[in-house]
Amino acid sequence: MPPTIEAVVLLGWIERDDAVSYLQNLCYFDPPLTNQQAQDLWGQYRQRVEALPEREIQPLERVPIPADFRRLVNDFLARHRGPEVREVINLNPMGLLVYQMYVITEIADGHAQQAGAWARKSLVIDRPIVQMPVRVEADTMKITLPHAEHMIGVQPDGAFRIQQGGGFVSVAEIGGRLLLKAGYHRSFAFARAVMNEPDARDKCELVALTNTLPPQLSAGFPHQGLRTTLLGSRPPLFSDFFDADLVMQVRLRKKRFEVHIKMAQVDEP
Repeated sequence: MPPTIEAVVLLGWIERDDAVSYLQNLCYFDPPLTNQQAQDLWGQYRQRVEALPEREIQPLERVPIPADFRRLVNDFLARHRGPEVREVINLNPMGLLVYQMYVITEIADGHAQQAGAWARKSLVIDRPIVQMPVRVEADTMKITLPHAEHMIGVQPDGAFRIQQGGGFVSVAEIGGRLLLKAGYHRSFAFARAVMNEPDARDKCELVALTNTLPPQLSAGFPHQGLRTTLLGSRPPLFSDFFDADLVMQVRLRKKRFEVHIKMAQVDEP
């Protein structure tokens, strides 16, 4: 059995071909699913989605920020407010739309096990710097990343640097609705903790309201299927990750992320 990791997926909101590929290539089943078995499995969840009553998406209530965390919010905005981050809002994440149809529960477990208030886990000001192992294989330099949220940035002096993306939970507006943009694992861990503690004082999460949508949700993106789903009458909600009829538990083939750097000789244009 290959290394695997536990996850949950909202299979019924994924298009058929993408769902079949997800089940056959990213998930682990023993024995492996045939194409027809994968289609049938997807069909069961798609039927449940289509049977849902139409959803009337209302504006989410913005709850006052607790006095205990106003300094944290001010420190966060001092560092991150700008072209992307507009403000910090406090809300119940269960009513947010989602465009990422999976959550790796083992990653969420890691956030839950970290010490500290949930507000500090949601509004991460600075991510810790992690050593990235480097090795050379043949003519390629390979750098192992601790997680997928990295990018290659160009510094003012022309140097390249591998940079971590923001570690905070963020939302964005799409068609008058609020979408969970980033921080799915942190939000899942938070919501699960609240569900397991009915008398929890804080049922709302501090999130950064941002100005831009993920590229695949822009009006100019070539494939409008996902955007159409989110603006439709039965969009996926964050609360659906906790609905046993709509969410499927899977084991994903464990992956790691690497940056590969290779020099190549090419023809002049």
